[in-house]
Amino acid sequence: MANPEALDPVLADLGVRVREALRAADLPDAEPEFERPKQADHGDWATSIALRLAKPAKANPREIAQAIVDHVALPDDVEAVEIAGPGFVNFRFSHAYFEGVVRRVLGEGDRYGRHTRSQDTREAVNVEFVSSNPTGPLHIGHGRWAALGDSISALLEADGHQVAREYYVNDAGEQVRTFGESLYLAATGQERTEKHYRGDYVIALADELRNEHGDGLFEPGPGDDVTGDDVAGTDVAGDDGLGDPRVPMAAAARVGREGGELMTDHIRRTLHAMGVDFDTWFSELSLHDAGAIDKAIAELREAGHAQDQDGATFLRTTAFGDDKDRVLVRSDGRPTYFAADCAYLRDKWGRADRLIYILGADHHGYVGRMLAAAQCLGIPPEAVEIRIGQMVNLLRGGQDVKMSTRAGEFVTLDEVLDEVGSDVLRYHFLRASMDTTVNFDLEVVTQQSMENPVYYVQYAHARIASLVRKAEESGLEPGDAADADLRTLTHAAELDLLKKMAELPEVIAVAAELRATQRVCRYAEELAATFHRFYTECRILPGTEEGSPDQATSHARYWLAVAAKQVLANALGVLRVAAPERM
Repeated sequence: MANPEALDPVLADLGVRVREALRAADLPDAEPEFERPKQADHGDWATSIALRLAKPAKANPREIAQAIVDHVALPDDVEAVEIAGPGFVNFRFSHAYFEGVVRRVLGEGDRYGRHTRSQDTREAVNVEFVSSNPTGPLHIGHGRWAALGDSISALLEADGHQVAREYYVNDAGEQVRTFGESLYLAATGQERTEKHYRGDYVIALADELRNEHGDGLFEPGPGDDVTGDDVAGTDVAGDDGLGDPRVPMAAAARVGREGGELMTDHIRRTLHAMGVDFDTWFSELSLHDAGAIDKAIAELREAGHAQDQDGATFLRTTAFGDDKDRVLVRSDGRPTYFAADCAYLRDKWGRADRLIYILGADHHGYVGRMLAAAQCLGIPPEAVEIRIGQMVNLLRGGQDVKMSTRAGEFVTLDEVLDEVGSDVLRYHFLRASMDTTVNFDLEVVTQQSMENPVYYVQYAHARIASLVRKAEESGLEPGDAADADLRTLTHAAELDLLKKMAELPEVIAVAAELRATQRVCRYAEELAATFHRFYTECRILPGTEEGSPDQATSHARYWLAVAAKQVLANALGVLRVAAPERM
């Protein structure tokens, strides 16, 4: 779990003082771990160190806790310490500490909540996500992995790491030939079979190719009488490799390559419209062209992990926990997709300290073989994370919307984005755990009501922006934030808002460590609720009405609201969701 002391110098100082108290009481030395008490009235932070030391100290936990209380010298920002339950030591921070949070937020701006790391703890992280085959438009499921991958990357960046977002383009293999056949048949007015990619998008893409390259792309040319396989990396177990007899193999390969590039451009534009931009678009075909697959196989063979059997080459992944050994090269000499995966893994490891894959539920079988392959390549297994997420059920008014990419029967991600917008799409995916199936109802998620979580959070930010505009129009002159008397913020709703704002650095650190975007969503919703309550119970602008604040309180509440606006924006920022000024 993320270490709160690394994020808060006051907590770090308190940790040092607790250890000094242990030494002064002649108790065993130990590093205190701090956590938020489950009940708010138990203080701001608690440590269970007395419980952990009970056995080595051979003492009752409450006696150890009392010794800590008796000997600890509290920092200026900690006003009280007390014992709770079986031996928890709870600490209450001073009002001055929370006043400092407001000033820190206003001083750091969009940097508040972010973590600066030393070279020793900063990692170069490669996050691969989406990586849909360039044979059709993205659908709603791809949208979930785009939102998660992009926001997990943003969280890791906020936690101080160097992150590269990567898309693996599967532009080699049997699907390229099949896609080429599909485009060729569509362009020449011939019927596509069930094995082909269907749907109107294939016809539209064929028309685009014709407009860009002319009719010559679909006419016989040199090599078009070839009946063998000339698609790099083809892996067609159980197939004769000849494809559709109506389409020359060379034409299928040529059209498939051009169509794949055009489809990749469409995918790139769709993701950009969603606010997702990749640092690297890595071509599988480049591995074949550079001989990287042969090099990876040679390296695995030299390490003693690859062996020949029945004319094929196998990687002994069972030695590292896989359920069976995997084929690298088939008996006819063709490398498998798994061989390309190994070469790609080897390439990525040369560019990063940690590799994260975010995959859909249909990739469960991928985990064991890739972790085993990593160890065969000498990559520490803990440096490779494969996160499997659950699927998305697309609904409209509670009714299923069916999807099939090959048959062309699906709602594209572009269509969903046009209907609901990027913010709604992203937020509803990010607030669900990766481990849960998401029911995405197009009618429900677009409702502009306070029951809609993304609307609720964004409205809080817009409400504060409106308040700031209204304050300016009324002639309020709040002065500099540094001069505001924040000691006047003593109302329960004000104190709750102060404490909630103080949590963001910890929330970001924990969410980044657990790859749990839903924690940030939950925090944003709690912060919005806390602000809405403060807005209702504490008048901000001065006036003659009953309950109007005096000038000092008005100025303090104004800066508290401005700070809350910044914290909301920062929380939404790591989710890559907009913080609107007006709604």
